[in-house]
Amino acid sequence: MSAYKRNTAVNIHDVDFNGIAKASAVMRYIQSAAQDQLTANGMSYDELKLMNRAFILARLNLEILEPLRAYTPLTALSYPTESRGYSFLRCYELLCDGRTVARAISAWALIDTKTRALVKVNDFNLGLPILKGLDLPLPRITLPSKIADVGGYGVHYGDVDQNMHMNNTKYPDMYSNYLPLVGKRISKIAISYSAEAKIGEKLRVLRANRGNIYYFKTIKSDGKTNSEAEIEIVDI
Repeated sequence: MSAYKRNTAVNIHDVDFNGIAKASAVMRYIQSAAQDQLTANGMSYDELKLMNRAFILARLNLEILEPLRAYTPLTALSYPTESRGYSFLRCYELLCDGRTVARAISAWALIDTKTRALVKVNDFNLGLPILKGLDLPLPRITLPSKIADVGGYGVHYGDVDQNMHMNNTKYPDMYSNYLPLVGKRISKIAISYSAEAKIGEKLRVLRANRGNIYYFKTIKSDGKTNSEAEIEIVDI
């Protein structure tokens, strides 16, 4: 048994002002491999919808090991790993010329779209090979005690997906609006997704940092936490 593979490349439209792929783009590359695997096995977005089921990303830990420039050929790998309770775990790797240039682990929740109840791993048969996970943690984010309000973010057309809420791959771009990224890049990003942000939502963005590690918390207009993140930036 082996991981699902998807060949791709860094799209010129996915690079930032430094000329390297944004963290959001890296997330799309690896998640596209996961979605292709599900679709190939009868679990496309529409097929899951007919089952009254939907996967929602709960937590992600992504490491980008080197800067990726436009047109760089890539192979995205993805596979589910041993899971229990209500967390469906999935791992990813991004390869270039055989070397790993990015890797990630994620935890997904499966919901019943009619009742909004969570579905247990044992109650839903993925029917996919379960492979050994990466040696990569999926930690809970611990924010500093002092974290300041640095601005707002309005969720708009370019952020949302078919579910009419902000797509999980858009969050790194939101945080990046508040990062000093000239000549620097995101090397690590961990995100905890707490509550959906629908189109039109006005989020408050809170930020703190310890050296090159930045922490974020976004809060919805109703006071609920939307997301938390821990991000490491390094020189390019």
